[in-house]
Amino acid sequence: MPSSINTYVIILAAGKATRLRPLSNTIPKPLIKINGIPIISRIIHTFKEAGFINFIILVGYKQQAIKTELLKIHDIKLEFIEQTNQLGMADGLLLCLNQFSEKKRKQDLFNFFVTAADVVFSKQKINQMFSLYKNANADIILGLMKSKDKRIASGHGNVKISKDSKLIRDSDMKHGLKIDDIVEKPEENQILSEYYSLPFYIFNQKIISYLEEVDFSLRGEKEMQDSIKASIQKGDIVRGINIIDHDITIENIGSYHLTFIDDIIKMDKRFRYIEIDKKF
Repeated sequence: MPSSINTYVIILAAGKATRLRPLSNTIPKPLIKINGIPIISRIIHTFKEAGFINFIILVGYKQQAIKTELLKIHDIKLEFIEQTNQLGMADGLLLCLNQFSEKKRKQDLFNFFVTAADVVFSKQKINQMFSLYKNANADIILGLMKSKDKRIASGHGNVKISKDSKLIRDSDMKHGLKIDDIVEKPEENQILSEYYSLPFYIFNQKIISYLEEVDFSLRGEKEMQDSIKASIQKGDIVRGINIIDHDITIENIGSYHLTFIDDIIKMDKRFRYIEIDKKF
């Protein structure tokens, strides 16, 4: 049975965040402060609170600044891996897994979280995902959000829910929602359901073979959703759990997923409300 103490967390923090320019010309997105704390530090502290202490950080753009900040955090184990060319999340994750496996036993990465450096969720949501992974005998767990706003599709992967899951609560930590398909940033007529995938996952080692097969998308990147789709097509078990407690719209998505300049204000406001008395 996997445990938090030996489960790694891979944080993808190598990108240039061009949609945050001109701010990101001087400050890499992972170091943008949300209520006074860099967002990547928030991610690590929250995982630490949930019992996870092993971290692999993919760095690239302004990597020294990121390293300097993270080395201030105590009582965790950090490993940095450099991505010279930013070719997409799938490429970055494969780089992490290959370089880590060269240095250490593959058994150390039997299962692992993967998150972008621009989404932050509570330790309760982290533990819900991990509980589902342990209980559902799944190969992949997706962190999901629910939205009736079709504009959300322009920035997130959309999933098809199995008919077997229709009566299961989307926050069920024992069963989760069975995922039958996933499409990256679909057009309106391609939307499969009201559930969208956030850049927040749990994988096992099977994902490596699928990452190796991913081709470049029309955007010129290797998309994570393509590796997940290949996993589904091979018959692997992919399940998801809703990790945001209310419906998402294009107006409030920035409170959870930092993409544009305006999202800094939205996310900052979210954490000001929930952290009045909390200190890291």
